[in-house]
Amino acid sequence: MNSPTQRRRPNAERHNRQRPASRASRRPIAGLWLLCGLLYAAAGMILTALAGPWVWAGAALGAVIQAVTLAGPEALQRFRWLTANLLVLGSIIGGTALAAALSIALNHLGTDNLDDLTLGRAIAEVVLYSLLAVGLAVLCSLATAALGDRLLRRNKGHKTSLILVMTALVGLAVGGGIGLLIA
Repeated sequence: MNSPTQRRRPNAERHNRQRPASRASRRPIAGLWLLCGLLYAAAGMILTALAGPWVWAGAALGAVIQAVTLAGPEALQRFRWLTANLLVLGSIIGGTALAAALSIALNHLGTDNLDDLTLGRAIAEVVLYSLLAVGLAVLCSLATAALGDRLLRRNKGHKTSLILVMTALVGLAVGGGIGLLIA
């Protein structure tokens, strides 16, 4: 049995060293930023090619609300319970506005020949297009939250929000321009 003076002490140097930055914070954000922009560009293309400008404006407002709330897991840890839940609610409202606008745009596709339309086919198309709209809105939300968390490691909250808003709006605008060329 060891005497109390012979017990091993934790290595003081080991506790005083700073931990290296995690791999996630060292990863470049360019790929995630590009993915986020491309997802919003796809949404903008769908919105402009298939629906009116008021639908596009609703989607842009939803994207801005979602980008400003910064509802990523790391961003929310900075706030108290009520504030974090209000930010999540804002993000949900923004994502829902984007999903609703995409659903309206996609459901404008319809069919050209109403004589061939059956009730089952119409319901299947509405469900399919709505699921596609919700899926794209969820992907935009996830990419925005992940990009926001990565940006918060390097920037302050206001700068990160501005970068996210600009990414969403530029993506929607680029997609809208492509949608105008298609339509």
